[in-house]
Amino acid sequence: MKKVLLAVLAFCILQALVGVIVTIPMAILGIRPTDPTMFTMMALAIIIADIITFLICWKALKIIEFPETFLCYNSSLKWSLIAFVAAVMCIFAGDLLSEIMNLPNMIEDVMLGLANNIWGLLGVAIIGPIVEELVFREGICGHLMRNGSSPWRAICISSILFGIIHFNPAQVPFAILMGVIFGVIYAKTGNIVLTSIIHILNNSFAMFEVNVLGDKVKEFSMVEWVGGKVVAGVCIIVGFAGCAYLLTKFWDKKVVKEFTEFDETGDNYQR
Repeated sequence: MKKVLLAVLAFCILQALVGVIVTIPMAILGIRPTDPTMFTMMALAIIIADIITFLICWKALKIIEFPETFLCYNSSLKWSLIAFVAAVMCIFAGDLLSEIMNLPNMIEDVMLGLANNIWGLLGVAIIGPIVEELVFREGICGHLMRNGSSPWRAICISSILFGIIHFNPAQVPFAILMGVIFGVIYAKTGNIVLTSIIHILNNSFAMFEVNVLGDKVKEFSMVEWVGGKVVAGVCIIVGFAGCAYLLTKFWDKKVVKEFTEFDETGDNYQR
């Protein structure tokens, strides 16, 4: 557990330094907060922080098995697709629920700036998701399972930590929920290929939406788009229920041949 806490601490400190790295040059050079240069600096700082976090978890803490975590040659295509559909249903229902809850979004303006920056797109839509999967699924969830924790204990711990590090109230509940989904997929496949793909698609869609709508994204309502709160409520129930059903089936099946094995109690994890 010590290494898990150190990994989260490293992640948080490095992400916090992004603000410092960006703020100091802004003050010295007199760069305005809305200047495109500021968002380029921020995006590059985020990418560098992500890479350093990965290196710390891989080389210093040794909780990431790289590149083994990208091996997916013996995962079942059928069950991978089923897990993908389950995740998409959960994401859609989660987006609707998040809008209805109307939690404060503290990074909305930042996302608007990063969405119009090539480095911002690279950092938020591609590098960020992969590093988060390496750290929270492979590094934390995988490390706990490889050291005797039950899959569900490891999934819950990694999911809660994944939600907390987002800090943004509008993201925290959704991140915890997605952490559980990704954790289930990771625990059964033993790799982060599918979770990384889903994570990248989710972030890319969000950036695409911001790019297309621009400032109007603040006014866009997915709840109204689907037909109002009643229809949205039905979509939320169907989405979560469908996701739970598919993931239950996914969990009960053996989706890989030899790569990931559990003992009869499901307590021991081996790659």
